[in-house]
Amino acid sequence: MKKITLFFLLGLSLLFAFPIFSHADLIKLGCDYRYWYPFTYEEKGKAKGMHVDIVRKALESLGYQIEIVSLPRKRCIISAQNGEIDGIISIAFHPELTKFLEFPQDVTQIKESSGRIMQIDHVVVTYIDNPYEFKGDIRSLPIPVRIPRGESLVADLGKIGLKVEEANSDKQNFGKLIRDKIGVVITSSMIAENMDLDPAFKGKFKINPTTLASESYHLAFSAKTRLTAAEKTYIWREIEKWRNDYVFMQQVYSQY
Repeated sequence: MKKITLFFLLGLSLLFAFPIFSHADLIKLGCDYRYWYPFTYEEKGKAKGMHVDIVRKALESLGYQIEIVSLPRKRCIISAQNGEIDGIISIAFHPELTKFLEFPQDVTQIKESSGRIMQIDHVVVTYIDNPYEFKGDIRSLPIPVRIPRGESLVADLGKIGLKVEEANSDKQNFGKLIRDKIGVVITSSMIAENMDLDPAFKGKFKINPTTLASESYHLAFSAKTRLTAAEKTYIWREIEKWRNDYVFMQQVYSQY
């Protein structure tokens, strides 16, 4: 009898330790369709990129079915706000977004979040002959400030009165910088380094060594999703697990 009671109590403890998930239904996620290679982009109507790969691996490892739709960033946000999708892949935290999006509990704009998909450094790029050097003062940025459409940094730059030009791709921004020879481009360090491999831009710009910002990009859930708090926490933990898996991440990097 004592053994039966012990096994019963052990079973109950395991039952409450691990939430019971219902994976029969699809998790529908939105992803910005802009060309933000290699992080997120659209190819033949499908969402692609490193961030998509990490999220897909985490969800499928937990047994979920997943559907990802490519949408403009603003449409992604509206769809999440209306509960039409369960979440958004690859979005940086901003206080205004918390009205209708849920991020990992330890999220801030300053520190790395444990539940992030990836951490991305944003750098300042100038024309090769421009003597300007970025030393940390955002207000000193020469205008126009060119940045990919939909980035959370846009709101912060606009608040301090900087003229911001948004484009659908980094390649468009680099083209304008090389053409006009003035202003700056704000982009990730990885993208800037990749652009230097493009014959159209190689040797025509410089990357300022001082980082403008470092942001955690997340899978953020709609406040109207049917997923429970426990499920969301387990998904963020699973993302963290695969992000820290060296072999898996090497496989992801090798595709791009």
